[in-house]
Amino acid sequence: MSSLSRKIFGNKQIFFPSVIYKVVRSNLPPNQVAFRVPPKTNKLDIKDYLSHVYKIDVVNVRTVNYEGKMKMDPRIGRRVRDKDWKKTIVTMATDFEYPKKPNLDDFGKETHQQQVTLRARKLKGWRLRTPREAPKSE
Repeated sequence: MSSLSRKIFGNKQIFFPSVIYKVVRSNLPPNQVAFRVPPKTNKLDIKDYLSHVYKIDVVNVRTVNYEGKMKMDPRIGRRVRDKDWKKTIVTMATDFEYPKKPNLDDFGKETHQQQVTLRARKLKGWRLRTPREAPKSE
């Protein structure tokens, strides 16, 4: 075999990927990393995606399917199920380093905290009201 031959593991050729692979922080060994992937992707597609798009040398792929949790929807008063998801544990030939957590001071920590507070108040049913002026007496 020549060194220019291309390895194809999955059955899809990826040009512009439309799937999202989320890295999940976990207590795995340094050569393993966990991803949250769409439920319809299989092991071969995951290996093909990571090896061709991100140039990662993938050794092994393990997957686990999870059902979405049942929650009460307050708008309709019924129980609804969240979306199903799949967890993938990928073993690589080299060690993986997680990216550093962002420093919120660089992004305006106070503004972020105010937005979080306002969102929490809106979810509780609060309304933001401006102070009213006192009625003028004639």
